[in-house]
Amino acid sequence: MNNSNLSRTIECLTSKNKRQIAAICFGGVLIMGLSGCNEETATDEAVLSAETSALINPTDLAQRQTVDKNHGPYGYRQPGYVNQDAYITENVEGVENLAYYGDWDNNVVQIIDIDNMKLLRTVSTGDGPYGIDQQGPNKAYALTRRTESMTVVDNYTLDYDGQIDLQHKPRSTNFNANTLLSLVSGGDKAMTSIIRTDMDKVTKVVGENVLTTPHDFGGSLSTGHPLWISDHHFFMIDRAGRQIQLWNRDGDMLASLDTVTSIHHIFQPPASTLEFGEKNVFYAVIEGNQDEQVSPGIIRFSIVHNSLKQTAQVDLHGFDPENLDISTMGSHHATFHPDGKFIYIGSAEGHVFVVDKASMEVLAMVDAGTGAGHTTFLPMRDQAIITNHNSTYMTVIDTVNHKFVRNVEVAKDASPDYKSQAHTSGVSLDMKYFYSAASHDGDFFRIDLDSWEVTKLEIGGNLLMGSFVWNGEGVNM
Repeated sequence: MNNSNLSRTIECLTSKNKRQIAAICFGGVLIMGLSGCNEETATDEAVLSAETSALINPTDLAQRQTVDKNHGPYGYRQPGYVNQDAYITENVEGVENLAYYGDWDNNVVQIIDIDNMKLLRTVSTGDGPYGIDQQGPNKAYALTRRTESMTVVDNYTLDYDGQIDLQHKPRSTNFNANTLLSLVSGGDKAMTSIIRTDMDKVTKVVGENVLTTPHDFGGSLSTGHPLWISDHHFFMIDRAGRQIQLWNRDGDMLASLDTVTSIHHIFQPPASTLEFGEKNVFYAVIEGNQDEQVSPGIIRFSIVHNSLKQTAQVDLHGFDPENLDISTMGSHHATFHPDGKFIYIGSAEGHVFVVDKASMEVLAMVDAGTGAGHTTFLPMRDQAIITNHNSTYMTVIDTVNHKFVRNVEVAKDASPDYKSQAHTSGVSLDMKYFYSAASHDGDFFRIDLDSWEVTKLEIGGNLLMGSFVWNGEGVNM
């Protein structure tokens, strides 16, 4: 079936009275002739293409969080990166809301009762737990980046639950709630392992078993964040090779897309804002290269059948080339505004850039701190909090006017040589409190979003990255 006929078939199947048939047929529950469209029958090739899978049966990037536009502003509860949040109702301690943080220096995961701001459990891990990712409601995997393994933590017992051996060091994971399969990408090799989380067992490994070292902004890790596209397809980012790769679960690389520098992560707008035709469209962060004078930025690309096609690129330095020093710039994370129309992306020199999704142009530049990295949106408050990895303060931005609001001091010291603030943050479901860690200080902290008062819990160590477990359905109250 050619692309034009496939498009007509999909359009027919997704008409108002035939969406259920489309979901069943294309989703893989039932493969059958689709003669009800009065078009030609879809072939197995069309059913299994990455484009069709992304359009008809995409992976739930928000892990079954709400897409109801009437439940909270835009139904928005998408985390800063996938696997950051989980939603369960009980654990052995009877504590409702928890934060898990990897302690890089002491080879433990610290589990914190965030409502009472106290340390609840300390779980021993393998060497170098940079962070810990949630794998659905039952467990989490500690990313022990100095070893070729991951440590399993049980979310009910809040204790050690085994080890998963790998052929590579772990970089980060991406859990698929539909299949219970998780991707773990390589920290030292451009490889990705597929894990059955119900068995904590590696079922497939793809990529080359060769050590690699990237030289762009963003560090030495061989891959970026992995990402499921559908139940059968996923992205692997080869940072040293400056390439986005499209794979299937059988271990076949279907396509690749060369990029100007390494890519850090791939993302989409909140599910509640996506139109049908956007579900095969993705965005990726260009990390940049300071020595080669290459600007960080964002590319937009599409899956077309089983290929990848870049459709737009925006370079941050081009917004103000006379005043921005490209040799100090670099990016790693971008996040969509809750309305799905704008992208916020920080850069290392200390700015946040606001990109218009439609035009793929920078609309505004907001002063932040050195090491501006992650953006956490507060949709009920029309604000965002910026993580400044190499500053003592976080920055608050008005997300209606894209203007600076205030800085909030959270760390004692800051330096380009270490992270003063953690990669991951959490916001209470009622949006009254913001949580994160002053990594180098070893402090977990809470910000009252009404008074901006900061409360700290001294834990020690180096709390670089983590995840949150909430007692709720993953929706804004």
